[in-house]
Amino acid sequence: MDSSATKQLGKEVIEALRKGNPAEAFEKVKKYLSDVENTPLNVAITGESGSGKSTFINAIRGLGDEEPESAQTDVVETTMEPTPYPHPKNKSVTYWDLPGIGTPNFKASEYLDKVQFQRYDFFIIIASERFKENHSMLAEEIQKMNKKFYFVRSKIDRDLRESQERRAKTFNEKELLEKIRQDCVNSLKKDIKDITDDSVFLVSSFKPALFDFSRLLKTFEEELPSHKRYVYLRALPNISSEAIQMKLQALMSIVPLVALQAIAASIVPGLSDVNEMLSLTYRISQYVESFGLDEKSLNDLMERSGRNDVKSLMKSPFVKYEITYDLVSRELEKRRGRVYMGVKTFFSWVPVLSATVSGPMSASACIDLLYSVLNEIADDAKVAFEAAFGCSEKNNNNVMNV
Repeated sequence: MDSSATKQLGKEVIEALRKGNPAEAFEKVKKYLSDVENTPLNVAITGESGSGKSTFINAIRGLGDEEPESAQTDVVETTMEPTPYPHPKNKSVTYWDLPGIGTPNFKASEYLDKVQFQRYDFFIIIASERFKENHSMLAEEIQKMNKKFYFVRSKIDRDLRESQERRAKTFNEKELLEKIRQDCVNSLKKDIKDITDDSVFLVSSFKPALFDFSRLLKTFEEELPSHKRYVYLRALPNISSEAIQMKLQALMSIVPLVALQAIAASIVPGLSDVNEMLSLTYRISQYVESFGLDEKSLNDLMERSGRNDVKSLMKSPFVKYEITYDLVSRELEKRRGRVYMGVKTFFSWVPVLSATVSGPMSASACIDLLYSVLNEIADDAKVAFEAAFGCSEKNNNNVMNV
């Protein structure tokens, strides 16, 4: 979250409470949360037809190629219009499949105008072989308009497999990957001077746990504006333990604000404990879904991975059982009276609120519950990832999307 915006929110909440208007204070928190969680993020995926754009879009959305919401693959590209593919669980994030750039009369400036360049937050330029003049021309135009772009060399698993089949005795994976990277960099350097080895990402959309996919996701996170970062991290696919950890940190960053919204019944007249508990129940359900551990997602994972025991490996009660009012209430009761360090940290900028929040549901118990639940669910997500991907991310040869 934007720290300056959070500090401003704190000042506004304090002022509302000083005026004796807790309802206004919590409406401000509610609106801020809504703005943070619903900020639109639009990502453009472009490249030549057949470069693997659709499969990449499915992988980054955490889908296989055969699911109802998946982008179509192995079809001849005929459309000249950008095709939107919203994230299946976070509709604020949309990946756009742009028309192919491999036509003989390709003109980068006209192409960007036709696909409505200003709509997108950044561009991913994909090639399945070497990068060509069209790719460089497009990157130059994007650069002129002060937008970010990333070069992705796709189908790395195919290249490695074919090379190993042809040269079984002399095959060296590390050397081949370096050769492919250098070939990409050298092709792009002809037109783009500041290209480095780190500017090109080698990926397999079928095996996203391998190669540079995780580094690509991390780079997006580091270079996105702060107001876009949360919604992006919340939509990360579970392609590695690192990606799961990044998502966990993002969700934890707004726990204190979520707690404020949930405990409104302790302060604001007219709200009941039932509404309060329902708010927590809804939020925890979102956490489970965000980590791909809801019933449908787990069933899909078990079907794709061939591991029918994944659900039995889960430990969090919120993953193992139906998330109900009673379950949340019981888990909350365990935490009454406990002080979580996050409470002190958060309320340091809202001293008035620290004294005000002292109703039936304590702020400390609420925040403790949400932090604990997130950690438990993230741990289960890592277990599910390891079960589906194999015991080693680096040496797995049968990777499936989570």
